[in-house]
Amino acid sequence: MKRAAMMAIRLVLGGLFLAAGLSKVGAPLQTLAAIYSYQIVLPDWLATTVAHALPWMEILLGLGLLAGLWLPVTAGCAAAMLGVFIVLTGQAWWRELPIDCGCVDLSVLHPALAALSTPAGATLRNVVLLALCGALFWMARGRQNRHLGPITARGNGQ
Repeated sequence: MKRAAMMAIRLVLGGLFLAAGLSKVGAPLQTLAAIYSYQIVLPDWLATTVAHALPWMEILLGLGLLAGLWLPVTAGCAAAMLGVFIVLTGQAWWRELPIDCGCVDLSVLHPALAALSTPAGATLRNVVLLALCGALFWMARGRQNRHLGPITARGNGQ
């Protein structure tokens, strides 16, 4: 059951990160415009660097999650990225900014999912995805620790 849950979470997170990265990789100017729509103070060189690097980071994370490579690390990196996204979309929601979140357009699956591209919807979606990252991290760490052997009274596994 735990393996199936981990696989489902990996597929959801990995698929979303991969799709997000692939949707941005050929359009750095659109990504840069999305970054500027958040109206945060960034030097131009940093915003441009993020616009070029973010798609590749998302693609690598997506592939790592889908392949199950270094799950505690990839889940932790995905959680860190989602934490930044939550802060950015949350401040845009609070400030009522009309942002283009730069997210995957899920409305192609169903029109009601267009709400997930609004600042409020993107923030809430990212909170759910962050919870999934936490669950994956916890389950992956549990699988690693299970191979260390039994814990004794001394606590060193011997």
